[in-house]
Amino acid sequence: MVWTSLIAQGKRRLLMSLFVAILFSLVYLHFARFYQDRVSAWILILIAVPLTLNLIRTAVMLVYQLGRHPFSVLDLGLSSDQASPGGSFELEIRAETKRNVSLTRIEADLRCTQHKSSEHGKQIAMLHQQNLVLAKDIALEPGARQTFRGILRVAADSPYSFRSMEGKIRWTIHVLVEVGDWGELRDELEVTLAPG
Repeated sequence: MVWTSLIAQGKRRLLMSLFVAILFSLVYLHFARFYQDRVSAWILILIAVPLTLNLIRTAVMLVYQLGRHPFSVLDLGLSSDQASPGGSFELEIRAETKRNVSLTRIEADLRCTQHKSSEHGKQIAMLHQQNLVLAKDIALEPGARQTFRGILRVAADSPYSFRSMEGKIRWTIHVLVEVGDWGELRDELEVTLAPG
């Protein structure tokens, strides 16, 4: 099985926001010390206030979002990230809750897009899309462990994955987990369609 975490991306985004806010603050402190004798103090304070507020807001947001997150584990597994036309992608989502969770829906999309580059720019066309609903309107207790399984089938006449300088044919699996009082968790995995 090939595994990826559906909540790691959101955590990385929050951590990166905090690191960027800290970096801006450190750079500003360096410049403020350098220019403290050349620029009025009120100008330095005027710039420092929004930077400090942004740093505090980012840190509070990180702590709040991580503490409020409904899942301790939300992993997506694929039996294989490669299939052949006429085959299928078997997927599994494992969830472990931290609090009461109202799952509105869990769904997966298998998409095939064709990307072309020309002098007029990039063009994207949808060649195939298949939707699979894995769960709908489920209530989970704190500490509950649940597994959702499904199969995304590939048509026998589907085009192979392809990549060149002029364009590509790209197969992806998009997963959406919608939680009632939290919002949506999304992720995308690129898969390969190749001859058997």
